[in-house]
Amino acid sequence: MVLYFIMFGTLGTVSAIYIIRKIRELQWGWVKSTSSLKDKLFIITGANTGLGYETSKHLVKRGAKVILACRDSTNAEQAISKIRQYTGNGEMSFIKLDLSSFESIKTFANTIKSDYPNFDCLINNAGLAKKEHSLTADGFEMHFGVNYLGHFLLYNLLEDNVRRNKSRVVVVTSSLHERGKIDFNEFTNTNTNPESNSRHNKYYANSKLANFYFARELYKRGVDCHTLCPGLCYTSLFRDYKPKWYHFVAFSPVIWLMLRTAEQGAQSIIHCATDNINTEELNPYTGYYIKNLKQTKSKHVFEDVISTRLYEESLRLCSK
Repeated sequence: MVLYFIMFGTLGTVSAIYIIRKIRELQWGWVKSTSSLKDKLFIITGANTGLGYETSKHLVKRGAKVILACRDSTNAEQAISKIRQYTGNGEMSFIKLDLSSFESIKTFANTIKSDYPNFDCLINNAGLAKKEHSLTADGFEMHFGVNYLGHFLLYNLLEDNVRRNKSRVVVVTSSLHERGKIDFNEFTNTNTNPESNSRHNKYYANSKLANFYFARELYKRGVDCHTLCPGLCYTSLFRDYKPKWYHFVAFSPVIWLMLRTAEQGAQSIIHCATDNINTEELNPYTGYYIKNLKQTKSKHVFEDVISTRLYEESLRLCSK
């Protein structure tokens, strides 16, 4: 009898978790549009894996041309091959881009301006979350340098093209931006900070807040800019943390209830790149971003003085 109740209780718990999971998946939303994107050109950073890969795959399936901007040619070519197997076709090109290097970003931008000057959308997707403190090739804290400043420089090098083509700019942020802080003294922090190894990586949150400020400033300056949080996704983003098997056991309920596949997380990126419409009330400048395919108000209190200063300081850092 006791064994019966234990088995019944376990089955009930598993069933409840399964049902809750399915309800959450419905809440996350799914892009339903299948309208043709033929002759439209999308540039996607970090396109060979995770969210970038899934975004590329779905855009190509709808007829879009995609430039995969990523560091490794082998991984990019493998991604292109897999997408072609999935779609049966696909017009894609790989151009090397290392967002931790200003030199690489400038080379990439020059190639775009020369070979692909008329693009429809720039998707700033690539990102990282590192356990240990490290610096970019140009001496910036790695999260700030790659997640934010690299994309900032890329946009500014392509700004004339964006404005001439009236291109969309998509900025991937995170709900963790609400924990972030813009500290102008830490952009070139060369000292190993114990906080970078804490449970909540402040540098990652700070970089995502900088991304939101970036999107906010672009929108204010007349750019068709959209920003989003893809949700907690199972991708290679946190590969540097190398969790143990018992971490997965301990957090399995959270994983089941919260963790999205890369394909599920990519839906908000696809939505922002194709269908989302900002309004006078709901836009990055007023503190709204896309979450679960819906306009969502950020809890962060944005300050115009920080927004302007961050943009101007970023220009100065990139000019160095």
